[in-house]
Amino acid sequence: MPSATAVEASQLAGSLELTETSAASIIHAEAVYSTFSKASKKCISFAASSAAMFSGLSSFIYYPAISPLADSLHTSVALINLTITSYLIVSGVVPSIVGDLADRTGRRPLYIVTFAIYFAANIALALQDSYPALFVLRMLQSAGSSSLLAHVLHYGIDG
Repeated sequence: MPSATAVEASQLAGSLELTETSAASIIHAEAVYSTFSKASKKCISFAASSAAMFSGLSSFIYYPAISPLADSLHTSVALINLTITSYLIVSGVVPSIVGDLADRTGRRPLYIVTFAIYFAANIALALQDSYPALFVLRMLQSAGSSSLLAHVLHYGIDG
């Protein structure tokens, strides 16, 4: 007949195996857990990748049109270059402001708002015909696109 110590040791060993097995299954379940389906994850990745492209694309696609834009708006190339400078300044400042707001209100609503700002600024830029409108709308475009990039980088780092 086994002693009381042997029975306790056997029970302890059995509970340890159960605990290790349970712990392993919990760790495995957490490693593969996601509330999104595989198709949703692909869609989110595509949307985030597309959004990350906007800031650089909006900045550099503008360079070949500087001279024709100056001619059509009856202004100097130096003033058109000022819109590039303002674009870069806004793209450096706005993400810190939007990041603070995102911490307070949530990232998803701000992501939607900044994307809407970017989209509206692009449409307005296509329809504008004056230098002041170009100047202001380029800053709005920068505010929207740089914030999109900041959100994408944050989601990429923090998950």
